[in-house]
Amino acid sequence: MIGKDSIVTLNYTMKNGRGEVLEDRRTTYRQGSSAISPLLQAQLEGLESGQTKRVILRKGQENADDDFTFDIVIESIRQAMQIHLLSGFLGSGKTTAIEQACRFLSKTGIPVAVISNDQGDKLVDGAFFEHLGIPARQVTNGCFCCNYNDLDRCIGSLTRHDRPAGPPAILFAESVGSCTDLVATVLRPLLEQYPGWHPTVTVFADANLLSEIIDGHTDFDPSVRYIYLKQLEEAQVVVVSKIDQGGDEKVIRDLMTEYYPDKTILYQNSFDSDHILRWLQTLEQLSPLSSTLPSLNIDYDLYGAGEAQLAWLDQQLVIESPTLNAQSAALTLVTRLSKTSHPIGHLKCLIDGATKISFTSTGTTDQIPIDPSHTPIHPAPSASLLINARIQTTPALLTELMADAIQSTEKDLNCTIRTLTASCFQPCHPRPTHRIP
Repeated sequence: MIGKDSIVTLNYTMKNGRGEVLEDRRTTYRQGSSAISPLLQAQLEGLESGQTKRVILRKGQENADDDFTFDIVIESIRQAMQIHLLSGFLGSGKTTAIEQACRFLSKTGIPVAVISNDQGDKLVDGAFFEHLGIPARQVTNGCFCCNYNDLDRCIGSLTRHDRPAGPPAILFAESVGSCTDLVATVLRPLLEQYPGWHPTVTVFADANLLSEIIDGHTDFDPSVRYIYLKQLEEAQVVVVSKIDQGGDEKVIRDLMTEYYPDKTILYQNSFDSDHILRWLQTLEQLSPLSSTLPSLNIDYDLYGAGEAQLAWLDQQLVIESPTLNAQSAALTLVTRLSKTSHPIGHLKCLIDGATKISFTSTGTTDQIPIDPSHTPIHPAPSASLLINARIQTTPALLTELMADAIQSTEKDLNCTIRTLTASCFQPCHPRPTHRIP
């Protein structure tokens, strides 16, 4: 039944006083928000799924310039929170999709929150969501499955009813890109704790890298490829992201149809609001996870070996420039690091807490172009820089690559670069808190 804070999905046809159809569409909103007319919402109060209602908005009401008729069919009503878990390899576009989905949902009055996750403890994504004003928490120093209790605490802090903004209707939880086996280690434990929730799992795959991984023609180690393929195997929905940047879309579609004929597959440009809406509507319509998705049959030794192939570097820096080119120096430093011959899982940075730049093994960026003349870089005497680098190499070599990039940037741009914090490591062997087959 529709009541305050219900999440309502409905179909409606809107006609003017002459009977002409002005709109015929499907929408989702939160009852009590400003997303749709208060008069319409009042007329829908108490209705149930499947019911219909004709609502007439007379000329002059709510500044209407004509008589309008709305024929409404209630498709679904949801009271419990939805949690959407995102998986997928490093650099596959998960954060971009979450950011755009949060923007879209906020416009419809649906409250959202985000939990980000990483093997390190200084996260570009966490700082980025904070800058955007999106309620967010971070699970650090390990994946969701190995830090399940931290994940649960983050969920609890975001869903408290005494929070000023109230609990979110939709919670996005983005797992670290080297993690898999989430159905058994995260989703099933969540279902036991919160049986009224509607969890989903979406796996993202970069269109630029997907065919190389599936065909085995990749510079990544076979154990890293194993993780990638296991992620795809456990998906409810596969989002092939950056489809606007990838190669031959028909080749990619044929490949996915051949290897994953039973999966729901979306081909997505996450900067296209229609694509984001389609993804969100697909998640709404999924069957309960427990009845549709089996846990993985997985070799944890091979999985752990794949994670150990990647070195993880987190570094906070301050750049000072007497010629006011500190932000340009930050961009130059990261771009130089991206030129490594070692396969990049993900290299992302945050400049002055606001400008995010991402590189992947295919050289693509999911925020701004590499060309400095097209980036929001401004003259500045100083700049802060947070770098998260996940590259297939050793921690010692990645540390050396970073030091070389700093030294050459200082020399060429006449600036001083100070490191505030730094860590470089390989992830520990995965040991999940829970595993429910």
